[in-house]
Amino acid sequence: MGAEYPRNEYVQAFERGLAVISSFDGSALTLSEVAQRVKMSPAAARRYLSTLTELGYFAHRNGRFAAQAKLLELSNPYFAANDSTLRAESALKELTRQLNETSTLTQLEGSEVVNVLAVTSKRELSIQVAPGRKLPAYCTAMGRAMLSLLSTDEVKAILKETHLERHTINTRIRREDIMEQIQLAADRGYALVEEEHTPGIRTMSIAFRLPQQQLAAISAPTPTARETRQEYIARVETPLKEAVASMN
Repeated sequence: MGAEYPRNEYVQAFERGLAVISSFDGSALTLSEVAQRVKMSPAAARRYLSTLTELGYFAHRNGRFAAQAKLLELSNPYFAANDSTLRAESALKELTRQLNETSTLTQLEGSEVVNVLAVTSKRELSIQVAPGRKLPAYCTAMGRAMLSLLSTDEVKAILKETHLERHTINTRIRREDIMEQIQLAADRGYALVEEEHTPGIRTMSIAFRLPQQQLAAISAPTPTARETRQEYIARVETPLKEAVASMN
């Protein structure tokens, strides 16, 4: 909380309402599931969900609450202030057309990456990516690519504040190993991660800075069963580099 905003101006009810919205990750949830995720009583969660449903942000059917398209209106101020983010949509569409794979734009928020945009391929077994979803930076290609543009001290500070846990048997959790992978991404110009966060998924990411100096990355996630690692690199690296170059 900045000095220009005294604590007595902080509206905790608004914070809790935003927490209720953020608890949804693409699937419909029951009242008890929402309450558990945001760590509030079912009675309190019900009041927030009832208000959000009345306003059209959620629908309530068969005992479950589901996000509605009206929620997209909440992102309008962000996109209006970030023309480059909108410009990235055409780059992602072209990348998806070339590769016939899902493509994404992510940004770094502290020790996490947030999916900002995604263009989904209609190809069989294509990866589904939910905009707004957050993932840890240390074990994802997007995160390592963006961290590779920071100084060593900045990366160490982020990793120090990060809870390093295994998401799969392949997840690297030793800080030395993660630093080595981040340096490797810096050396070769892209990060490549296989099954460290999600089993069966391989992702190449290239990071860059938006005009506002925000870190961003364009990625092309695919199933590991699609092809070998070398076949994937040979197929994806050049189109991915061209997509990033089109943002400059």
